[in-house]
Amino acid sequence: MISKLWNEFLNNKPDFSEQLDVTLKLTIDGTEYKVWGANVKNFEIELQPYGFVACLDFWVNDDVDMDGDSDDTLKTPFQTEKLAEVDLSIQVFRPDRREVERDPDPLHLRGFVIEKILFEQANRRGAEAPIVARRYGIKFCDAARFFWSQHFPCELYTKKTMKDVFDAHKGEKITLEYNSQVVTQQKPLIYIGLERDRVKPANFYDFLIWYIDTNNLVFRYDYTENKYTIEDEKPQDGEPVDMDFEDVDHFFQHFADVPRHKPRILNSYTESPATQLIDNTEVVAPLCQDHLLRTPLSGNVDAKVTLETARLKLPKPAAHAIGNRYPSRMILPWDLIDLTQDPQWTLAATAIPKITLDGKCRCFGVYILSRSREQGQGRREIGSLSEFTLETKFLFEPLDDKAVRLPDYVIPTYPSVVEGKIVSEIGAEDEETYDILTDSETNLDSYKVKVPLWADQIVNAPFEPLRMSGHFYFPAYKNERVLLALDLYSARIVGFLDWRVEGRLPKEGQGNHLLTGKKPLSSTSISHVYVDDKPVFTIIRKNEKDHQTIQAKEGYLLIEVKEEK
Repeated sequence: MISKLWNEFLNNKPDFSEQLDVTLKLTIDGTEYKVWGANVKNFEIELQPYGFVACLDFWVNDDVDMDGDSDDTLKTPFQTEKLAEVDLSIQVFRPDRREVERDPDPLHLRGFVIEKILFEQANRRGAEAPIVARRYGIKFCDAARFFWSQHFPCELYTKKTMKDVFDAHKGEKITLEYNSQVVTQQKPLIYIGLERDRVKPANFYDFLIWYIDTNNLVFRYDYTENKYTIEDEKPQDGEPVDMDFEDVDHFFQHFADVPRHKPRILNSYTESPATQLIDNTEVVAPLCQDHLLRTPLSGNVDAKVTLETARLKLPKPAAHAIGNRYPSRMILPWDLIDLTQDPQWTLAATAIPKITLDGKCRCFGVYILSRSREQGQGRREIGSLSEFTLETKFLFEPLDDKAVRLPDYVIPTYPSVVEGKIVSEIGAEDEETYDILTDSETNLDSYKVKVPLWADQIVNAPFEPLRMSGHFYFPAYKNERVLLALDLYSARIVGFLDWRVEGRLPKEGQGNHLLTGKKPLSSTSISHVYVDDKPVFTIIRKNEKDHQTIQAKEGYLLIEVKEEK
């Protein structure tokens, strides 16, 4: 448990007063409701590289029952279950400022309401007391977190890219762009298996962040354009934002935990087992993190080594700037600052961290906490200006820091088990043949399996003995129902679900049966049953009307060749 002392150290932020210009609009069921900024009393905002979460509260007067002219039109739609969108803009108002070339640039957030709170203020006690004002509270976040946190799809895609998958699920409220080679690579199979009934289910937002993390990608939210981008690397370009030394009270540096383990890639494939180590200059023996594979393809092992090597990034120190004033131009995640180019910082009465003096830095977090000086509702509070007491903090990292900052997430659980049917293109439709697909690049053999649940899409599963010993060669036959385990990029057969035509025997004989061949009239049957509690062993070969039989039972041996009529 984190100690109270540690929290006090991290949250040692002075408060200051500012006059802020607040614009707030709520859109519920297509209707827009404007709230006077002067009635906004408190707000708390957390901006991260991947999105934001915020909350605020405000008063709305409603005195029509007392012959007033303030009608609260928000009261009814607010209490419905309709989707509520938020549009919030905040900027500082300093009428005495002379720097006209640096006009205030508002913080602009667009999101969706997660939670709502309502308090009604009556003018007196009693059942008939009329309401004179309501205090509304809302918690809201960015679109991806809002929508995808409630999204638990199970979908199969074949010959698609992850870009296709994300585009299929983003809807009309999420704008997502791509600047990555990884997400545009076509895969034979992609399975999104976010089953809601798992012990610890992962939603689509968890899946997205897990995918970004495990593929060493970057997920970036653009606050100005209100859009997301998936990228291979952090952007390095852009003009630094002016950061006024009067906006900062002090800095402190934060040193993250350093990875002390050695990653190891373990391939258990018996024909070429291998363990590959990844160097870590800060390793402490015997600490390790193992990644277990089972693949005959050395290229898969090499790709995993390359990925885990890239993911092993030693974190660099970060600088935390504690605010002393609300910035005229709000600094947002992904903005750059360069204190070395501004001589005013030589006059700042605070210690400047070395990382901010070595060159450009990138913002990766902003925290704002505000309280209005007047918490009660006014009879006629109009306009957008109000006096607030604030606390602010800005987090910066060196421009060359490669570490990707992501939210906590639930790891999706694989595999999912569904039913499929074996596909064989050999022989007539009524023949229970088997087929082998050999990959031209890898020379690996596989079955083709049709999945009726998802529009009869066909996936490939390894052509392996499965749960039988190599002594037995009994491939799965055409149209056989099989149990299919689906992973993110692969499928495998884990069970068989039905008997062949004429393969099942009556329970009275307590028999066992081995039926081979393409169909009942082109087959060989080997059976062992009990008749009058005595064993009977029979071999029957059929080819249309040509039948041969060998049967052994108590005191009896039959060898017969005949042509059926």
